[in-house]
Amino acid sequence: MSISERLQKLRKHERYSQEQLAEKLGVTRQAISKWESNQGNPDINNIIKLSEIYNVSTDYLLKGEKQISKPIEINSKENKENIKSGKTFNRLLFIAGISTIAILFLFSFTFLVKTFLGGH
Repeated sequence: MSISERLQKLRKHERYSQEQLAEKLGVTRQAISKWESNQGNPDINNIIKLSEIYNVSTDYLLKGEKQISKPIEINSKENKENIKSGKTFNRLLFIAGISTIAILFLFSFTFLVKTFLGGH
């Protein structure tokens, strides 16, 4: 199926007249007619607008290809485990940092006591 056939099929499926679609895009009805009769093609800006109007990808409009890549599953089990392990790592890093500060404080305090109070 050619781009002109896809454009006409999508317009009719959405029940737009050429005039209505032209108005939405800010072009003439004749431009729509030329696109659908394979006498011209929409520019990239109109391809993007058409993909938004018809809720299809620009690849589908241009090449007739549906989305073939697997959509990202945001709430997948693997992602949740990765997030959980990241939080665990951050907690361990925080505890290690606090522990280091506490040890440095104790050594400093011990040094000050020995220095100023004459402890051995």
